[in-house]
Amino acid sequence: MFSKVISASLRRLDQFFFGRDETCWALVRIVAALTVLVPLLFLGLSGNYERFYGHYGMLPRTEAFDVVYWPAFLFLMKSDPAWIWQIYWATAVASLCLALGLWTRIAAAATFFLYVATIQRNMISFNGECCILAFTLLALVFAPAPHRFSLDHSVLKKTLPARTESWPARFLQFNMCMVYFFTTVGKLLGQWDVGTGEIWYRITLSDWFRFSDADWLRARWVCLLATHGSLLLEGSFPCLVWTRLRFPLVLVLIGFHVVIAVLFCNAVLFFNLAAIAALCGFLQTRDFARPKIARK
Repeated sequence: MFSKVISASLRRLDQFFFGRDETCWALVRIVAALTVLVPLLFLGLSGNYERFYGHYGMLPRTEAFDVVYWPAFLFLMKSDPAWIWQIYWATAVASLCLALGLWTRIAAAATFFLYVATIQRNMISFNGECCILAFTLLALVFAPAPHRFSLDHSVLKKTLPARTESWPARFLQFNMCMVYFFTTVGKLLGQWDVGTGEIWYRITLSDWFRFSDADWLRARWVCLLATHGSLLLEGSFPCLVWTRLRFPLVLVLIGFHVVIAVLFCNAVLFFNLAAIAALCGFLQTRDFARPKIARK
């Protein structure tokens, strides 16, 4: 009896990690690539790219040698100031190829490496999305490829993988679950004022809040709902996402991040886009399949 239970558990565990993968990797790929590419373009057009990562920027090359880690040393390999712009265009091209699904696996690896090098060069330019994007891009390196909606498949005529395994998706999913779990723990142990909703009231008075003149957003019921609703949603996600509530729960959490992106200033926009990209890793192709109508 005991051996049968062990055998059944091992089979289910094997199926969980190495069973057929139905993750919407194309959606993960596109959102993650755009989350890298769009701020990169803004940094280049505004001149802040050189300010953040240039040899004579806020962290000069001579000082960066003592404080940055590999792979950020990629930025310091040459003393020519034009070197950082070569890295810039390489990152832009890699993320664009990733968004289009062109040489997907190579593009994901290059984007991951260059993105991590960039955030290590000067982390002050990022607002928390760096860790989420990093493990999302790393998961894309090992995810089944090519995807149905990609240039690899539609133009280069590469065949879709006949056999897929779920472990890259589990890597992404477990990391995202840990993000929400430890975020909830941090809020409960910090100054989150459970039971009062005062934290939301104070947030709406900050410079980060877009709609500071909307008094109804500071009503008591809104403060209580925003504070405890976010705690309940994020805290329950690591457990409930493995149940039949997965699909609606993921959609609600994606909507939650969209609302945050709308309510707060652009400083947290790309954090929420990165979270949405990782959450797409919980969506499966069958979630969007049209139900078959039985013939009479």
